[in-house]
Amino acid sequence: MTNRTPQESRHLVIVGAGGHAVSVASVALSAGYEINCFVDANKRGATLLGIGVIGNISELDLKDELSFAIAVGDNAVRERLHAELVRQYGDLRFPSLIHQSAVLSSFSEIGEGTVVMPKAVIGPNSRVGRFCLLNTQASIDHDCAMLDFSSLAPGAITGGTVQIGRRSAISIGAVIKHGLKIGHDTVVGANSYVNRDLPDNVVAYGNPAKAVRSRSVGDPYLN
Repeated sequence: MTNRTPQESRHLVIVGAGGHAVSVASVALSAGYEINCFVDANKRGATLLGIGVIGNISELDLKDELSFAIAVGDNAVRERLHAELVRQYGDLRFPSLIHQSAVLSSFSEIGEGTVVMPKAVIGPNSRVGRFCLLNTQASIDHDCAMLDFSSLAPGAITGGTVQIGRRSAISIGAVIKHGLKIGHDTVVGANSYVNRDLPDNVVAYGNPAKAVRSRSVGDPYLN
């Protein structure tokens, strides 16, 4: 189930106006939302997909019934931006956005602000936290847990009963064996095969994947 309510506004403001914002917009349109505008201080006055870009949420009338999405691919940056928005503007509405082609078990749970891209799969009894990102054709199987602000890149796959830690990122085409735990703030490299638990704050890759270095919370991992 998702956090959507019948009263939720279908007018969506997307925070961010880069390439990832285009993908989020596509999901939002598929899910039946109307895009009000994009927000990006560096692109004020431009257009994206024929829709205007404003510089700041303060330019909006927040008395209007608006919903919001954060279109930032980096997990830690997305978390930080969410905290800033809440601090400045209070209780904004962040619906989960789910593309029509995604396959979700009726027994799964999805938190607010999460974006589920085309043909992603969420298995039964799996719990996806707040502001997560499941990219195109990513898949988590049964009884998995994605903690808040974590992400699966395109084509990333997990077996059943896998836990992905807060802000952790599973890169393109990586595969995680069933029953494993990925720590917080950990990055799994592209096309890796993970066959053992990984601790917090590491970068791991290879077949099988091994931790090759440590990383700090917020270290960039997207080029």
